[in-house]
Amino acid sequence: MAKKITDKDGKTYVQVKPWYKRWWIWVIVVIVALFLIGSLTGNSESKSSSGSGSNTQTTSPSRITVDYDDYKVQSSKTYKLNYSNTDWDKADVKINKVTVYKLSKPYEFDSASDGKYDINGFIKLDMTIKANGDISIYPQQGTAVIGSEQEDAVGESWDGDINDGVEKSGEVYIPIKDLDSPSSISDIRFKFSANDQDMDSDHDYDLTLNLDNN
Repeated sequence: MAKKITDKDGKTYVQVKPWYKRWWIWVIVVIVALFLIGSLTGNSESKSSSGSGSNTQTTSPSRITVDYDDYKVQSSKTYKLNYSNTDWDKADVKINKVTVYKLSKPYEFDSASDGKYDINGFIKLDMTIKANGDISIYPQQGTAVIGSEQEDAVGESWDGDINDGVEKSGEVYIPIKDLDSPSSISDIRFKFSANDQDMDSDHDYDLTLNLDNN
């Protein structure tokens, strides 16, 4: 109830409480504050969800290029092998890593030896070869056995003649007809040939790459 005050002249006034002493003012302030906090939290969560969603979307699908043809990749897995072979004293052969690509759909592949057929993936071998003499070596003319499937290697040429003391690195691609996922391959048998440029000796490489332990 408002308090009445009479001054010295006999005039009566009603004393009004300051606004900050009115209980309903503070109720309104609390309600507004809770509403604002809720709105800010909602906006923050909305922005966070939107950002997270955009991060998981692939705006431009991953691709690989093999023999000048582009292929969309659905998924891939890289195995770091650090495999080395010194069976032939004329060369040190290393396979640093193997990457298995699962393509986004079956692609028609034109093989030089087997004609056209559908593939579902590629295997990429990252290789390094150090010559301990003047040699000719041809991993890109090699063949690979994956399970019951045998395929010829493909890719842009980087092998061939390598002089004594020279180290060269490059990639070898192997098309795959049947591939469920990048993790479904356990081992690869890879064969290719090499020879001394003086024709004093030659060597047939037969490598077994075990992916299970990587």
